[in-house]
Formats: sequence, structure tokens, C-alpha cells
Amino acid sequence: MTLLALALAAAAGPSLAEESFVDRPIYSEPSSGLQLPPTCSVEPTWRAPIAGAEYEVWVVSCDDIARVWLLKRQVIEMLGAREARLRFQVIDERVLPDETAGDSLSVQCTGPDNAPGMVVRGARWRTNGRELHLASAVGAMRGDVVRHRLVDVPLSVVDCTRFPDREAMMRKLQQSDHPVK
Repeated sequence: MTLLALALAAAAGPSLAEESFVDRPIYSEPSSGLQLPPTCSVEPTWRAPIAGAEYEVWVVSCDDIARVWLLKRQVIEMLGAREARLRFQVIDERVLPDETAGDSLSVQCTGPDNAPGMVVRGARWRTNGRELHLASAVGAMRGDVVRHRLVDVPLSVVDCTRFPDREAMMRKLQQSDHPVK
């Protein structure tokens, strides 16, 4: 009976937590938005471009499993002065099933000299007016464009502030007829 269960599990393929999205392309079309894998979602405030490079760091939820992706961005075709077809290539990934994308796992952080692309995990937030400031976290990482991977960094170099009103507005825009590009 145990062998049958193992055979059925192996035939079903890897679980989503084991599935890797590294090397998968993600396309962005101005008319339809991001073409993510069917079980994945990313909100605008879960994405951070890395200044001076064609890379971005995203916090993604795939079947309620949080992931951090380092992606390389490439323009495929310019459609107008402000519209383009883009291709994102996932070049590194961390699967963090105990985190919540956009909350305990957040990309709303900067590093030294306000460098974007920093991510905290295990984050706890404290309210300060209309903002949420980082109260504590388990760890932090950043996208390293030289090594093409996500690397751990000390929490002491990370500064995080979330703006719930802006997050709600961006979520509402994404859910309307205005796809995120």
C-alpha cells in the first residue's frame, strides 16, 4: 500500500513548493498585463526595479506559497513612446512557504543610499500614522545583479516603510480594467 502511494505521488509530479520557476519567461503586454503562471499573482507594490540595471525583485504568491524572484527585464518591442512589450526571465528564486507575500515578506524596503531591491522576511510592522514601519524581521535579502542571484544581507542595512493606502489603491487599479504593465 505504501509503494502505491509513493508511486502515485511521484506520478503527480513535484508539489508547488518544490516546483521551480527559474528560467521561465513572463511576458507583459500593454493590452493584457503580466502573463504569470496560472496559479501565481503579484501586486504592483510587490515589485521593485533595481536602479541602473535591467533587473527587478518580485514577491510572488503561487497557490498561497510565497516566493521571491530575481528577474531580468528585456524590451521585446516598443509600441509607442510609453508602451512596450516586455519579457521577464526568472533567474533566481527563493521559496518561503511560511511567509505571506506583501506582508511578512515585503519588497517595500531600501538599502544603503536608498538602493531598491531589498526584501525582508518574517516582517512585523508598527503603525505610524498612515504608514507602517518595520518593527522586526527574521532576515533580509537583495538582488545581486553581478552574481545574478538573491543574496542574504544584514537587517541593519535595510529600511522598510509600507503605505497601506497606496497598496490598496494599486490593488484596486490592478483589479479594474487597467492591467499592470
